[in-house]
Amino acid sequence: MKNTKLISLLKTFTKAELVKFKDFVQSPYFNKNRLIIKTYEELSKYSPEFDSPDFTEQNVYLKVFGIEKFDYFKIRNIFSDIYQLALSFLLLSTSERNKIQNSITLLKEFHERKLDNLYLQKERQFKKEIDIHTKDEFFYYANYQHSKINASHYKYEKFGYKFDLIQDEFDSFLSYSLHNLLKHYAKMMTNKNHGNIDFKMEMFDEIWSYVKEKDFSDFPSIQVYKQIIMLELSRDEKDFAGLKEMYEKYETVLSREDIFFILLEMNSYAAYRLKSGDESYYGIRYNNFREIIEKNFFSEHYILFMNFISVYTSACVVGDYEWAADFAEQYKNGISPKEETDNTINFCRGYIDFTLQKFDSALEYFAKTNFKLFLAKVMVRNYTLRILYENNLFEQAFSAIDSFKQYLKSEKLISMEVVTAQNEFLKYLAELINLKIESVKSDNERFLILEKQINNMSSNPLGSKFWLIKKVNEITKDN
Repeated sequence: MKNTKLISLLKTFTKAELVKFKDFVQSPYFNKNRLIIKTYEELSKYSPEFDSPDFTEQNVYLKVFGIEKFDYFKIRNIFSDIYQLALSFLLLSTSERNKIQNSITLLKEFHERKLDNLYLQKERQFKKEIDIHTKDEFFYYANYQHSKINASHYKYEKFGYKFDLIQDEFDSFLSYSLHNLLKHYAKMMTNKNHGNIDFKMEMFDEIWSYVKEKDFSDFPSIQVYKQIIMLELSRDEKDFAGLKEMYEKYETVLSREDIFFILLEMNSYAAYRLKSGDESYYGIRYNNFREIIEKNFFSEHYILFMNFISVYTSACVVGDYEWAADFAEQYKNGISPKEETDNTINFCRGYIDFTLQKFDSALEYFAKTNFKLFLAKVMVRNYTLRILYENNLFEQAFSAIDSFKQYLKSEKLISMEVVTAQNEFLKYLAELINLKIESVKSDNERFLILEKQINNMSSNPLGSKFWLIKKVNEITKDN
């Protein structure tokens, strides 16, 4: 009973919505069945949690039908009717909130009923509403719908046929189409470049040939998605700076969805630069994550565990441990999936201890993790190896290196880019350990050769490249 579709839906209703829904059920326009009204009155007594031990089908049935013998199918049919009413209530509530779409619907009705004066009045209202609306996907779509109705409604006037309305309809459709095409291309390119996911980007060359030299300064969101595509094509800092400039310029007129995607894109580029070895982007990545959190793009009731780890570690890298702790406290109960909560918390505790050089406790926390996702497993193994080195546990380190290599071979989901980067780290870590074991003190040339090899690594996975260089420099400095 407590996990039925009806109760799951009612649990999402606010107190105000529950009151309105009761009025909705009692309205003879929507429902004339007295049994449904009486049943919902009994159900509502258990709201909003619906978790009382007394909340059973039998008890609700008894309240509605008295001592009449319990009929499972009878009460279930009434619950089903209430569920359908709840769906109708949601549709009506959504419609009431969308004033612009309501205006468009009424314009259609006035047009079909040939109510010209009412049409003109509602059109003036629509233009005021759309003029202050966020310039997002719905804005372009609403403009297109309006121009499409206009092309029909004003087709003829006293002085003849109005051809300009056909052009207006086309122009608005073109803007709507370009916004959506560029938005989808931007998302596909971002996931392709940063997530190693392939897409069929049909018509991209033709569309890009059309838009790449055009100025869309009057269409902020189109301009933004065009800039994101430029950045993904070039991977150039100049295009990154251009995107950041557009974000600061258009933030107040863009939708939350567009703002969120810009922040994610800038974050992805920062991650790309960090992999390439540019550690100046640690601060940029942290600031992006912090803005994502402060703008409530991640819910404290639901945050994917890898996002939680990324946000937390980005703060630790730049030394903002207080902010990291506040974030963890606020979001820890929303980590999803729930079974990864302990793994996530232990990893984060291990990571902060690692950055603070509390290696023994960090190792203990990492040992408590048992992630299912291969990327998380890779992170744990990488940091564990660094701790073994820091603690001069070289025998255990060599064993862990061999185990890590075998894991990289056996895990089919890991991209070749990750495999190559981690194998390079393992190779040069093993060489560093060997040099340290051999106590090569006077022969700095071998360390210089190793440092040069490390500098030529193809990537900087989890900051491994600069950590290795730092360890080499520590030894040569002592020498």
